[in-house]
Amino acid sequence: ELVHHSGRPGPRVPATKGPFALFARTCSRRNGTTCGTVPCVGKMAAMMDQFTTFIGDNVRFSQEDFAILGLNMLGCLVVYYLMRALKVPDHSWYLTLYSSGVTSFFGVYFFYHVCKDGFTSVLDNEVDLTRYVAIFFIGYCIMDLSLGSLHYGSLVTYDDGWSHHFLYIVILAYLLHNNMTPLFSVALVEELPIILLSFFSVQNKQRPSLLFGVLYFLTRVVFHTVLIYKARQFSDFVFVAGLALLLWHVEVFQGWVRGYLMRSHQRQRLSFKSKLGIMTAMLFTQIAAHSYVTYNTVVDVLAKNTNTSNPVAALHVLVWLYFLYRFGEVVHDVYTQNFIMTSIGRKKIIYNISWEDPAIDHSVMHMTPDDVVLTISSAGCNVLDYLCEGPKKIIAVDMNLAQLHTLELKLAGIRCLTQQQFFAIWGRSDFGVFTEVYKSKLRPLLAPETAEFWDQNTNLFRDNFMYAGTSGLMAKLLCMPLWWSGVAKRVKNREPITGSGGIFFQLALKMCSMTSLWSLFAPLGGVPLEQLNLLSRNPEVFVERLIEVLTTRIWKPDNYFYYGYIVGEFSPEVCPRYLEKANFALMKQRVDRVKVFHGTWAQAAEEEGPGSITIASLLDSMDWMPPQMIAENIGKVVANMDKAKGRIFWRSFADRVHSPVLAHLKGVLVPTYDRVGWYLTQFITPVSAFQPYDPSMLECVGTDSKPTNSFIDDVAVMAAMAKQGLSSKKDVKAFYKKQGSRYDGFREQLLPGRDLLMQHCVPWVKKPKTWISVGCGTARDLEYVTGHVKASGTKVYLVDLSDALLDMARARVIELGLQTQVVLVEGDINSPDVRKKLPKQADLVTCSYCLTMIPPWSEALQTMLGLVKVGGNLALIDFVTRDGAAKQWKQKLYKAWFALDGVYFNRGHVDWLKSQPNLETVWYSEEESRVPYTPYYPTHYLYCAEKTA
Repeated sequence: ELVHHSGRPGPRVPATKGPFALFARTCSRRNGTTCGTVPCVGKMAAMMDQFTTFIGDNVRFSQEDFAILGLNMLGCLVVYYLMRALKVPDHSWYLTLYSSGVTSFFGVYFFYHVCKDGFTSVLDNEVDLTRYVAIFFIGYCIMDLSLGSLHYGSLVTYDDGWSHHFLYIVILAYLLHNNMTPLFSVALVEELPIILLSFFSVQNKQRPSLLFGVLYFLTRVVFHTVLIYKARQFSDFVFVAGLALLLWHVEVFQGWVRGYLMRSHQRQRLSFKSKLGIMTAMLFTQIAAHSYVTYNTVVDVLAKNTNTSNPVAALHVLVWLYFLYRFGEVVHDVYTQNFIMTSIGRKKIIYNISWEDPAIDHSVMHMTPDDVVLTISSAGCNVLDYLCEGPKKIIAVDMNLAQLHTLELKLAGIRCLTQQQFFAIWGRSDFGVFTEVYKSKLRPLLAPETAEFWDQNTNLFRDNFMYAGTSGLMAKLLCMPLWWSGVAKRVKNREPITGSGGIFFQLALKMCSMTSLWSLFAPLGGVPLEQLNLLSRNPEVFVERLIEVLTTRIWKPDNYFYYGYIVGEFSPEVCPRYLEKANFALMKQRVDRVKVFHGTWAQAAEEEGPGSITIASLLDSMDWMPPQMIAENIGKVVANMDKAKGRIFWRSFADRVHSPVLAHLKGVLVPTYDRVGWYLTQFITPVSAFQPYDPSMLECVGTDSKPTNSFIDDVAVMAAMAKQGLSSKKDVKAFYKKQGSRYDGFREQLLPGRDLLMQHCVPWVKKPKTWISVGCGTARDLEYVTGHVKASGTKVYLVDLSDALLDMARARVIELGLQTQVVLVEGDINSPDVRKKLPKQADLVTCSYCLTMIPPWSEALQTMLGLVKVGGNLALIDFVTRDGAAKQWKQKLYKAWFALDGVYFNRGHVDWLKSQPNLETVWYSEEESRVPYTPYYPTHYLYCAEKTA
């Protein structure tokens, strides 16, 4: 026995008398002679005895400790299979429920003693119970990984499973070794939210979100913070490890806050204001607790007055500042992710004026009296501007009822007020005029819900409607430096800025160039984070535009957008067209042509019916939509548009078409100079320009299948990749054959973007009849577009060099029920024998992450291009060095690292594609994505082109 149960070292076995020494002596004698291997065996025995001595002197685990570990592992085994026999629903939570139940019980016990006796008294007193509990948790971690690998491997992830459990095993081994297990026992109170989570999860029931969040915050954030600072006096290692765990806890807390607030407009158990109050109280509590323990620590360190006191104290302050920053990120995240949707859910006005220049719309739409216009209401400004043009009908759509209530109040004013009264309310926010006419004239014309809204929000006119809503608040904040610099007076008198404009004007210019401020102001202006992210690739372009707006556009004589915000009101000479006296009589005649619709513009289009809409003015609404949402909405709009006269107009923050779905509409860039300046691009397209186009294809879907691997599976794949990389001879067939069913699970993460390529970059709206997939692998691409292939009756040819992968592809084809539509071809695409098995030309040729593995890539590209018929499409996705960054060390590292696995990044692939005169690029984009288990973010491109000749 190397140690006693108390953890103290027991009697050592001398190296000269140990079993290894005995073995060496026995082996060195044979009939009185010396064996030839004696020197080697003797050295080995000596080394092993030294190792035994080291273990005896340094590793303080007794046989009793190992017995407890074994018994708990057996207990975990019994609990798991017993609950499984009882058919408790979610078996991945069995052990977590068992472990958290036991540890929570002891956690409460030790927390009681902390409250009674104080931290120091409990932490400085190791007893058998604290060791047993630590060993118990090690046993749980081992068995959760072991049973998880057998029964729920895909749920035991690298981050939340293996890394988390191994970190705890290392920390607990350290605590056991140093007789510091009370630190862990006191921390077990942090398991309280986990037992709540596991109790509901094991039954597949929804957990009580508020109770879980509050418990998690109090135990794993606040209490954990205090505990690790108390533990610092015992061990710096424990303190640092505790900080790492605290960082993880903060991330989980951030996820809870985000999700809980996002449900604020769906579940009304607590009002949003109450939820916001709870979150604010939590943040201030944690900041106060962390500040308190940091202050005490810094005072204690400085009191020692050593050479390292100042640097250590500074380090503690930096840690405090970092966590203060992390909680600032929590607030920022909640704000950017929740603000707009919460405003919509609470029926709050976002836009007090419409920020799209209607003059541009008219320059390309060319409205006629026969047009039926579908557009977004916003503040109603552009709807009424369209009304001045006299179309047959305008459908004004909005998901935010508050915006529709604004338009309805304007329509009521047009019906019953004089032009002077109407201008006084909407041009100058004259509260006296509004009060005079609201109850007597306006309210009787409003729908009950609209009347109720304005009964409660008359203060918007009292406080100046020009600054109403969140966009009005943003305008007020941004205009302050301009007001201080005297710009307001110059704008009102239409006097251009001279010289530098003064210090405050320069401050305004500086604020525009600070991209870090954009995410603070954007949600106020109704700009979602997804839309703002469109600027991330070329932020300097938007900076230049904002500066140009401030120095040039706001000084244009008819620019009412900036005039209204800077001056605080419109003037009869500088105002939207619907406020001009000349147009008021026409609007009175046409006011009934406006139809207000609450919902999406796709739903409104469906309600109007096929062929009914001639103009769809969609503003910038698609900037924040993911591709699938754009596809669903555009499909419904196109399906209900007049095919001969229909035209679609949209704006974007992006400096190019931002979605492959929109790329297939073949929009023409509108170069006209608009007065707002925020939108870098605007597009118009006649419906007839992108025919043939079957919008029903946009509603097709693939399967829900998503291959997943356990961590063990991924390790096996990575081992095969490493072996392939280190091998002098690259046997591709053998490489893939050994990976078997693990192939798809690992590459689902390693090869991103294939779903986007197949579902949205490929123009399924053209219903291709033949499709050749080069380097098809296991036919995973087919699963993304199973519905598309069936709906269009496409004949598919799957080509790959690996018979092992084609065997898996064959099984997948049969499972998808596509065996009558799919032909499998084994061989090299450059081989004449292979090409004989393919159609001479096809409507579609694709290649997913294969070109970089073909050494004669130019020949392969030429072959693929030759297989595409005129009017057909070539679509590829693959790795590439980042555009304009090939010389960066990161790009060189990625290129060399992937080359070890036979994947060769080559910018020449893209250059070749773009240089072909008979290929018209439909879509090209580059994105970065993380390689699993590494810090690497290589670039991949998506490409789709139409063959023109």
